[in-house]
Amino acid sequence: MKKTLGLLLAMIWCSFWFGAAQSKTVFDAATIETWADEYFTKALESRRMNGASVGFIQDGEIIFMKGYGWADEGEGIPIDPTKTRFRMCSTSKTVTATVLMQLVERGQISSLDDPVNQYLTRYQVPPPYGDDVTFRQLMTHSSGMAGHFTPQGTKKNLPVPVDADRVERFFKENIERVPGSIGQYANLGVALEGVAIEDITGQPLATYVAENIFEPLGMTSALFHHSLEEPPYLAQPYGIYPDGSLQKVPFYPKHPLTAASGGFIVTTEDMLAYVALHADDEGSNHQDILSGGGRQALHRRHFAHHPADPGMGLHFYRDNYGGEQMVSHGCGLPGTSSLMGVFPDSHAGFIVTVLKSDAVPSVGDYFAKLLGRGPLVEGPEGPKGDSVKTREIAKALLGDVVLPDPTGMPIADDVVTDLSLLPGTYWGERRSMTSFATLFGAGDVTKVSAGVNDGEIMVGDDVYRQVAPGVYDLTEKARRIIFRQPQPGGPIYMHRSPSASMKQTKGLGNPQHASGLLALSVLGGLTGLLALVWGRWSGLEGTTRWMAVGMAASVIAIPVLLFTGYDTMGDIAFIDVTNGDLGRAMMVLAAINVFFLLGIGLVAMMVTAWAKGLYGGGIRGLAIKAHLTLLAAAAIASWPAMLLFNLIGFQT
Repeated sequence: MKKTLGLLLAMIWCSFWFGAAQSKTVFDAATIETWADEYFTKALESRRMNGASVGFIQDGEIIFMKGYGWADEGEGIPIDPTKTRFRMCSTSKTVTATVLMQLVERGQISSLDDPVNQYLTRYQVPPPYGDDVTFRQLMTHSSGMAGHFTPQGTKKNLPVPVDADRVERFFKENIERVPGSIGQYANLGVALEGVAIEDITGQPLATYVAENIFEPLGMTSALFHHSLEEPPYLAQPYGIYPDGSLQKVPFYPKHPLTAASGGFIVTTEDMLAYVALHADDEGSNHQDILSGGGRQALHRRHFAHHPADPGMGLHFYRDNYGGEQMVSHGCGLPGTSSLMGVFPDSHAGFIVTVLKSDAVPSVGDYFAKLLGRGPLVEGPEGPKGDSVKTREIAKALLGDVVLPDPTGMPIADDVVTDLSLLPGTYWGERRSMTSFATLFGAGDVTKVSAGVNDGEIMVGDDVYRQVAPGVYDLTEKARRIIFRQPQPGGPIYMHRSPSASMKQTKGLGNPQHASGLLALSVLGGLTGLLALVWGRWSGLEGTTRWMAVGMAASVIAIPVLLFTGYDTMGDIAFIDVTNGDLGRAMMVLAAINVFFLLGIGLVAMMVTAWAKGLYGGGIRGLAIKAHLTLLAAAAIASWPAMLLFNLIGFQT
C-alpha cells in the first residue's frame, strides 16, 4: 500500500502542476476523483474506515466533492456531502482565531499582544503569570497553560454564557510555565479565548459565530455545538472489531466552554465555504468578515522554537507540501478525524473527513478471546490494515512535506549542541501538572539514545540525523525534532512541532520508573490478603493484621470503582475525567489515599514489630514479620508515583 501510494503521489502531483512557469497550482477534478475513488474504495473494502467525505475548492468554486461509504454503517445510511454533518473537533480553533482577528479589525480588541485579563470580566488568570498572558500566546499554544485536564464534555445542558462561578471552577489548572517559553497544545487555553470572546461581545460564542461567520458565508448547516441533543444528520462512526462486528461510538457533547476548541459541526459543502474564506487571503472577497490582511496575519509564522522549526500561525499549522505552502489544522475525536488544508498562493483548499475507529474492547472481550471466541478473534470481515489517516491523504495528493533547510541558519542560544546530553527519557508536556489527571499522561514517554553513527540519535525506534546544531531530521518521514535548554542548567526539551514538547526526566521523576514501582507496589499490596491466615491476634498485632487486609482491599477497590458500569476505558476517559464529573474519580482517589495512609502505618508497624519482637520469634512469627516487611516495602515503592502523579490528597 505504501509503495503504491508513493507512486500515485508522484503521478498526481505532476498532474496538478500547471506549468513550471506558473506560481499557482491548479487542481484538477478528474485527477482527484480518480485517486480518491481508488483509495477510498480500497479502504472501505479492507474495512479500514466506515466512510469518508472529501471536498476541494479553488478560486471560490467547488471543483470536487464526494462522499464514500456510510454516514451510519449500522443503519445503512450513505454519506451525502451536502447533508451529512461532521464533527470538525479541533479545526474549531481556527474559527475561534478568525473571530478574534475579526474583533481586532472591528476595534474591540486593541492588539493580540494585550493581556487577555484586560478583556475578561467573569474570570481573571491568577498570578504569577496571569497578567502576562496574551491572546497571541494563547493562539499559538505558547501561553504556558496546562495542557490536558480540561472537561471536554458535559452530561447536562448548561446555561450559556456559563456563569462566573462555573468558569472559575473550570479553570482549576492555569498557567504553569513561563509564557512564551515552550509551545504545548492546550485546549484549556482555547477555552479561555472563548470566554474572552463572550465577555467582549456580550453574546454566547455559538451565537456570535453564527451571526458573524457562518451566516455571512451561507453555512446553514454549521454550528458550535454544546448540548446533549445530537444535531440532525450527524455522522455516526463505528469501531470495527477484528471479527468485523461494529461498536457504535457514543456521542459525547461538548461542554459550552470547550466549544471554542472543538464544538464545530458542519457539512462538507458548507465547510468548503469556510475554506474559501481562508484560501482568498489576498482579500478580494469576504471583506465584510475579515480583510485580506487579517487572513494573512492568521496564516503567517507567529511562534517557533527555532528558525528551522516550520512554526505556526494563529491556530494554523504551517507546512510545505511539494513546494506549495499549506496552512492547516487537523483534528480527531473517537471515531472521527478531519484535516482542513489551505493553499493561500493558489487560492485553493480542501477538507477531508474520515469516519474510522478502532473498537475499544471490554474486559469481557479479552476473556472471550482466551477461549477463542468473541469480537477480538480475527475474522474475514475484520479490518485489514491500519485505519485511514488524513495526513496520509494530504501527502498522497500533494507531495512530500519539505522541511525548512537549516543550512546557514543562526544557532539559537538555547539549543543543545552536545549530543551526549540528549539520551534519556522524555515525558510529554501535554498533561496536567498539578492534579491527579497527571496519571493519565504517564504513558506519554519517548526514549532517546545514541545512534550507531556520529551525528545520529535514536528516538524510539527511528534514527534521526543531525542537520544543524540541536536539529535532527528523520528524512524519509519528513519529521524534525529540536532540542533546547531554555534555562541554563534547567531541563532539556525535545520539540516535535511548534505545539508538541517533551521534557527530559531523570531518576524517580521518570514516569516509567515511578509507574514500574507502583505496579510492584500494587502486587505487593495484594498480598495483604494473606494476613487473614496470620491467626487471631489482639492489640497492636491485631490492628496491624487488619491494616494489611485493608491495604489489599484498597487495591481491589480501585479497579472496581473504575470499571463498574463502564464497558471500556474510553468511557472512563470521556466521562470521569474530561466531563468534570469527579464523583467516581474522587472515590478512586479516596481508595488510593487509604492505600497511602495504611502504607505509612504499616511501615511504622514493621519497624515496631522487629524492634519489639511482635508475633513472637518462631518460624510463624518470623514469616509474619517478613510479610509485614514486604507490605512496608510495597507501600514505600508507591510513594514516588504518589508524589509524581499528584495522587496524595484530593487535587481536582
